[in-house]
Amino acid sequence: MVSRFLVGLGLLWTCAAPTLAQELKPEQARKVIEQSAIRYSAAFAKRDAKALAALFTPEAEYIDADGTIFHGRKVIEAEYAASFAVSPQGEVDIELLSIRPIATGVLVEEGISTFTPTEGESRTASRYVATHVRQPDGTWLIASVREVSSGPVTPHDRLTALSWLMGDWHEDVEGETISTNWTWDASGNFLLSEFQIQSLSGLPLQGNHRIGWDAERKQLRSWIFDTTGGSAEGWWQQNDDATWSLNVTRIDADGVRTVARLTYAADGKDAMVVIHDQIVRAGSTLPGSSHRIVRRPPAPASATR
Repeated sequence: MVSRFLVGLGLLWTCAAPTLAQELKPEQARKVIEQSAIRYSAAFAKRDAKALAALFTPEAEYIDADGTIFHGRKVIEAEYAASFAVSPQGEVDIELLSIRPIATGVLVEEGISTFTPTEGESRTASRYVATHVRQPDGTWLIASVREVSSGPVTPHDRLTALSWLMGDWHEDVEGETISTNWTWDASGNFLLSEFQIQSLSGLPLQGNHRIGWDAERKQLRSWIFDTTGGSAEGWWQQNDDATWSLNVTRIDADGVRTVARLTYAADGKDAMVVIHDQIVRAGSTLPGSSHRIVRRPPAPASATR
């Protein structure tokens, strides 16, 4: 039963990063954006408007949460300088939510920028979308930044990086058919899935999976329940190579504990590879495995006359 559950979990937790352009591997794209974020945070901490503006293309635009547009590197530099003159000192932390290509040499970054003042005042956060463009010399600069919202960041905001997994997924492995469907819950603050594992013999294993934001640990968290009476929970993180890992603990209906790590890597636009390893059940180590999962295409439209 534990092997069936873990194989199914590989499908119901489909959080690999979407495929990036063939010219740039996921880990390379993430490194580009991370380096830009590090330079931005360092320049902001020094209140260096010129260094911040140098991260933008000459004709870049910055659109704040009120819709005001600042066009051109010189104007953006002047705006940063004016803001520093009237705002308290502090640091900015950049949290990357998603990175995706939209054309050759163009990456779109979504994230959360949190400002923490050095003294006294409360932290403020804003969601943003930034477009990075590769320059002729191979470097990357910011062509545009749009502040999507300011103020408290909602659980929904934290989960938007995974919204691409919505829909139906399918896997055939070792005589079993595994399927799942992902949707938002009514509040928009959780991702929900219903899953089923059907073997050639025996009753199907069914269950549901909920993903939410744990504000105390500041991590995404999973809760999973199945029709055998078993349950599981886990915490996940994005790795440096742009894969995702979920460390999960399951207690089955007999009270037996199983822990495992699942790692997810994109394999084209509509598929991913899930690696199960570090599996320990009741103190005994079990062998790992690897499976490929594909997105189920939408049903064809019915013919009409």
